[in-house]
Amino acid sequence: MISRTYRIKNIFELLSKGENLTTKKLVEQFDTTDRIIQLDFKEYIIPLFGNDTIYYNHSEKCFSAKYPFLQSSLLNSEELATIAILKNKSKDKFTDEELSFNTEKLFEKLEDSLKNSIYKLPSIESIEENQTDIIKVKNAIKTKTKIECIYNDKKRELYPLKILNLDSFWYLINYDLEYNEIRRYHLNSIKEVELQDIEFEFDEEIISGFDNAINAYFEPHVKPFAIELFLDKKVSKYFLRKPINQTQRVLKTYEDESIDIEVFITDFMEIIPLIQSYLPHIMIISPDELNKIIKSNLEEYFSKTT
Repeated sequence: MISRTYRIKNIFELLSKGENLTTKKLVEQFDTTDRIIQLDFKEYIIPLFGNDTIYYNHSEKCFSAKYPFLQSSLLNSEELATIAILKNKSKDKFTDEELSFNTEKLFEKLEDSLKNSIYKLPSIESIEENQTDIIKVKNAIKTKTKIECIYNDKKRELYPLKILNLDSFWYLINYDLEYNEIRRYHLNSIKEVELQDIEFEFDEEIISGFDNAINAYFEPHVKPFAIELFLDKKVSKYFLRKPINQTQRVLKTYEDESIDIEVFITDFMEIIPLIQSYLPHIMIISPDELNKIIKSNLEEYFSKTT
């Protein structure tokens, strides 16, 4: 039997993706009853936020949420589900009155993090206004279905492969039939999406390669190549906390906590903006060609400022 924690966790994830959920759909998905689903929302899900983040859409007769609410939370869907259940249990009539009061105070602190009143997250491009088309794209990715859409005022036939956030902007990685190649399109610029009754298969290795993309300059058809960087002690800790991508590894650690690292990229422009933003605390060990490009960029810059 599916647990309430599992059910609420998955409901949070579906709502945060912008899906509109009917009771009937959830009953079928979780093999449960109307009463249990309605109880989940009334007693656990909706009261957790208390600010109309999750609500019943009377015109559509479904549950909806402010999209994408999970991205603005410091907690994941499973943690939120656990908190929702604990908060409900703390109000049980058999709970000690003092325990109930203290639990409520604890949840007030946790809700501060849900509302981001203490921490500030990086600015990420909003995709709320294009929600209907994006949901269709996600469904196409899940079912491996071809779509037709309008992109840059032109009709396109695409095989949607993956949605990625690169440099805080959203992109659709797709196979464009007209150009016969994998391309990246700005997600918010994809309009009038229509799913076609045509399924497809694609090389999963190529798709998973995008997990190592640093920015939109990632080239899926290029074999990744290694670069080596020296990071001085002032910045090394930041790269250890948040690696450039999954291929990053430390080659050497110095006594002053400076480090040499190796990372694989597919295009110099994947790494050039990052290197330039950390100068002079970062140096290129290899390849020399990358060093020459950075040097040329700096010379051009200073020629314009003098």
